[in-house]
Amino acid sequence: MSISAGPEAAASIHPAPPAPDRGDVPVLDVADLTVGFGSAAKRRSIPLQGIHLQVAASERMALVGESGSGKSLTAAAVLGLLPEGAEVIRGSIRLDGEELIGAPERRLRDLRGGRMAIMFQNPRASLNPVLTVGGQIAEVIRVHGDAGRKESWTQAVDLLAEMGIPDAGRRAKDYVHQYSGGMAQRAALAMALSCRPDLLIADEPTTGLDATLQQQVLELVVEQVASRDASLLLITHDIAVARSHCERTTVMYAGRVMESGPTSSVTESPKNPYTAALLKAFGTVDQRRMYAIGGVVPTLVGELSECAFADRCPMVGPECRDGVPALRSVDDRQVACVKA
Repeated sequence: MSISAGPEAAASIHPAPPAPDRGDVPVLDVADLTVGFGSAAKRRSIPLQGIHLQVAASERMALVGESGSGKSLTAAAVLGLLPEGAEVIRGSIRLDGEELIGAPERRLRDLRGGRMAIMFQNPRASLNPVLTVGGQIAEVIRVHGDAGRKESWTQAVDLLAEMGIPDAGRRAKDYVHQYSGGMAQRAALAMALSCRPDLLIADEPTTGLDATLQQQVLELVVEQVASRDASLLLITHDIAVARSHCERTTVMYAGRVMESGPTSSVTESPKNPYTAALLKAFGTVDQRRMYAIGGVVPTLVGELSECAFADRCPMVGPECRDGVPALRSVDDRQVACVKA
């Protein structure tokens, strides 16, 4: 489905230009992205409120936060795959400088799989169970390129072999239910990278895998993205994964970006109290007891009028409830906190 936009955004939409030379243009540039469910005439749910996010060329960015913080919905908006009933109220999403808000569905289909691709959490659900794995990859290559059937099949087999699938020529003829979890995720990665996208979005790509396989798949994703000079947006709830595999980290909470910057800085000296609490909860700081962030996530009905973390923050003061803190530059990063 096309990304729709409310009247505030419609006036700024222009026909999509051809992809520019990257240069200093971010591969992904999301500005003030606000997504709502329901009618504007009623109390609508607004699960994304003013998201700002940039991924540079060849950069590995982690998008972290609790479940329900809006990470996967942000990815869905970028891909033009918002669920039924959702719409972009305002904001901009640019891929290599090309505006996606308001782009025709046909254009978005060309971009998905071509210049941007996604790995979902469950490859068994995202791969077609009635088509062979190799056949699906070959079809993507044909749709987004100029290869014929024989050439696309050869490329599909080569990709599976490159991803570490043993006896790739034979296994390409198998169906996804015949693959183990790790093999299925490798096949999903082969499909996502089959047309050398500028941007790969990996949405919790190791969910359901054991610890050893998780590490292997993550290392493979990073290796393959780097070899193609592509950018990676890795969605995860685990800050340890961000520390191990990404150069930059963006922290989300309640549909807002709370902090964004170099991963080493964000995880070693957080400036937003939510980032500090998240690190403590994941055990990346010294502690003797398990830590849970107190309170509950705010109900995102209507626009926020104060800091989203105010009710759970140990540092909250009157100034935290006087409007929504905007992202501002603090040292080497962007922070949404009046006390940073």
